[in-house]
Amino acid sequence: MESSQFPFTTPSPVQKLAVLPELDLYIKRDDLIHPIVSGNKWRKLKGFFDQIPKGQSILTFGGPHSNHLPAAAFAAQFFGHPIIGIVRGEELNATSNANLRYCQSQGMKLHFISRSAYRELRNVGWQISIAQEELWEASHARILPEGGAGAHALEGCGEIWKELTNVPDHLVLASGTGTTVQGILRAMPENSNTHVHVVSAVKGAKRESDAVQTLAWSKGIDLHWEDEVHFGGFGRWSTALLTLKSEFEAKSGIIIDPNYNAKVLAYLHRQQLPGKVLWLHTGGVTF
Repeated sequence: MESSQFPFTTPSPVQKLAVLPELDLYIKRDDLIHPIVSGNKWRKLKGFFDQIPKGQSILTFGGPHSNHLPAAAFAAQFFGHPIIGIVRGEELNATSNANLRYCQSQGMKLHFISRSAYRELRNVGWQISIAQEELWEASHARILPEGGAGAHALEGCGEIWKELTNVPDHLVLASGTGTTVQGILRAMPENSNTHVHVVSAVKGAKRESDAVQTLAWSKGIDLHWEDEVHFGGFGRWSTALLTLKSEFEAKSGIIIDPNYNAKVLAYLHRQQLPGKVLWLHTGGVTF
């Protein structure tokens, strides 16, 4: 099945926001691409599913609150691929939260490993040893890296920039692995006048920050990496953040997740940005 048969909506619309009157603020609604495979998740996965043979197994990775795992589970089920999810946190199980329950309901086999083992997999670029392949029944599976990263994802995320009919003065978006912003930066012209603001949902994401900053510098693009509104790290948030999220949703009618986009909202509340500001709503499902 070709990805063109997938029931997604692109280009995603851009709409004016009045919730922060001190800013000339707009939002690009990538959350409307699909209710589960929303936002940057479909941007990242489209090329991957175009490339793999029909019926091939997939092995992918993520944390228990990952938006990637449910998106990959739905897409794999839709396109007819068996899928295994390696989840960070050996103390967890398939019923630990709604994200994981959804993944299991879509047919994803879940295997839980320690955080140290997960870090090691990340450090070796998700290369699986023979022993691990036997354990996870994944000897012939195609690897889908954490967050859907890869060349296919960079190309897909570059489409976000290409869809813009009016170039903003400021582009603001959340980041986990940095793939979305790297794809956008690759698609932007050199010495672009657009200032890019990246709000990290992950505490201390130095490797991701260095990669993004280096790419922006090489293209002469002004970029700010914000690492001060992660609220303790990925999957963590405060009562104040949840209140801010609820107030925004009540005023705008737009649902935002607490892991990524609520933290962008918190960042915007602290800024005075002249000119047109475009917030990229990268999706994020709240079960």
